[in-house]
Amino acid sequence: MKNTSWIRKNWLLVAGVTFIGVHLGTYLLQRAAKQSVKSQSGSQQKSIEE
Repeated sequence: MKNTSWIRKNWLLVAGVTFIGVHLGTYLLQRAAKQSVKSQSGSQQKSIEE
């Protein structure tokens, strides 16, 4: 009898963790991009006022 790998036994767990990881990573990237745009527009606003 062939020994099944851990990933094959727990494929649903692996798929779920991967799904959550991808979405969490995307959320963090979007948040960082939004923050970057906000800080850039704030610095441009200050330079225009001066």
